[in-house]
Amino acid sequence: MSNEKDPQVRALKRVILAHTTFQQVIAACEFLISHDSDEHAQFYGIFFSGICVSYMRPFMSAECLGPLPAGYSTFPNAPDHARTHEDLKNGRNWAYAHNSPDQAAGLLANTQEQEEQKRIRFFLDSRGITGHPPEVTWPKSHLPAIVSLCRFQIHHVKRDVDDLLKHFGKAKKYKPGEFIIGENFP
Repeated sequence: MSNEKDPQVRALKRVILAHTTFQQVIAACEFLISHDSDEHAQFYGIFFSGICVSYMRPFMSAECLGPLPAGYSTFPNAPDHARTHEDLKNGRNWAYAHNSPDQAAGLLANTQEQEEQKRIRFFLDSRGITGHPPEVTWPKSHLPAIVSLCRFQIHHVKRDVDDLLKHFGKAKKYKPGEFIIGENFP
């Protein structure tokens, strides 16, 4: 069986890519946490868009790798993680990837913000139209919960990587170093 068709090789690729993605989401959140701005800063919305879309990437099927196993989307002992995961999923689906203002409004806490989210504003002048699409932004205070969820997911990924490395290590001993799946690994 070729490496590309081996389910264990695909699983290893999937979890390594997920690990990298979760690290990137943590880095984006930590940047926003440490930056002297709030959720009304011009760049905040686009950062948050990237956070939601990136976090959800490992849960989507791509490059014949498939999504992460269902266990990565369930949090029986961590309701805060479950809520944050669901918010990120809905943010990706409703606000950022598919832009449904009515559905995205449901992500916001208060009714006034929800109604404002549904309003599509634009300006017309001699140069044409300038749009001000509604932007879902969550309070900066939500960022630590996303970081915590990503760290939880990385811990989960590490267990899966360890199991897969044990599987591949049966036939061969690997010394610490850089590996490229399909070239010098497995």
